[in-house]
Amino acid sequence: MKKVCIVTATRSEYGLLRWVIDDVFHSDNLELALVVTGGHLSKEQGYTIDYIKKDGYPITETFDIRPHYESHLDVSLSMALCQSEFSKVLDRIKPDMLVVLGDRIELLPLCYSALLMEIPVAHIAGGDITEGAIDNKIRNAVSMIANYHFPGTQESAERIKRMLDSDSNIFVTGETNLDNFTHLERMSRKEIAESLGIDADKEWVLCTYHPETTIPLEKNIERVNRLNELFGTELAGKEIIITKANTDFGGVMINSIFEDFARKTANVHVFSSLGQIRYISTLYEVKFMIGNSSSGIFESPFVKLPVVNIGNRQLGRMYTKNILLSDGSADSLKECTGKALSGDFRLSLENLENPYGDGHASERIVSKIKEILYA
Repeated sequence: MKKVCIVTATRSEYGLLRWVIDDVFHSDNLELALVVTGGHLSKEQGYTIDYIKKDGYPITETFDIRPHYESHLDVSLSMALCQSEFSKVLDRIKPDMLVVLGDRIELLPLCYSALLMEIPVAHIAGGDITEGAIDNKIRNAVSMIANYHFPGTQESAERIKRMLDSDSNIFVTGETNLDNFTHLERMSRKEIAESLGIDADKEWVLCTYHPETTIPLEKNIERVNRLNELFGTELAGKEIIITKANTDFGGVMINSIFEDFARKTANVHVFSSLGQIRYISTLYEVKFMIGNSSSGIFESPFVKLPVVNIGNRQLGRMYTKNILLSDGSADSLKECTGKALSGDFRLSLENLENPYGDGHASERIVSKIKEILYA
């Protein structure tokens, strides 16, 4: 059987890879080699390897890259460690293909290792644009290394074609983000409230703010402090559900500020991770989402959810009409929040369509992988 190595390093990435992993695992002619690293092994990030184990997928290898970043040097040394350790993993498992997704910083050392060891790379979700993050350069670098490409949209496919000066081995599949909506059975509002310890009778707001890596850390911290002020004043009557920032430089400090505020503010609750089922279920129950997560771009249109998108982390991606753009200033946050809560605005989203796919991307990806490996 052909062996497919899939690597995941963060909770959000695993959520996007979940059904690719599932389809490979249940395939009758593919062997899954699942490698888990990065934030999954971090206590501060919620030790989310447990979610993978709970889902029932056998983990082939793990390796620690010490993703507790308090300086840019920490990030660089962690990535050097990642390439060193992953090269050893590849030598042990000897896969026929490496599958990676997106634009996380870990992808560079992972793909460098595969390139140098002559292992074909399949890249999911290339061709996007995020001008407000270093991820943009990482994603494009991975596309240059990859042998096979699974972009979510035709627009992304066209960018890859221009980048590579070739249209070979590019297959538009839709975004894997949406597969969770068609595969998972949702929790009820009462079940979510009980599991999170929040009031089911109050209105809920979901917040995820990741570091915007092209601006100084100080500016990110200013935005987080303004968010806390908003949560404690205009939104004081609502339950605020915050999921922690990722492992990018600055994430540790952002999480600490949110946690400190939550300890003295009854309506604010911080979680390392909600888990896939609870997260998807929560999207249907909140009044709006605020922050700068890619979930606010890709997944929110599927549930017609208002989103207050802060700053430029997602700049370059397609903004559907449910997304309200804020520069992170106090006045802008208040204005966008007011509109997100408006009944008229929500009513205007009734016929909103999601341009990112139909919830069956993983099936297309794994089908094409089989075709490639057994050609």
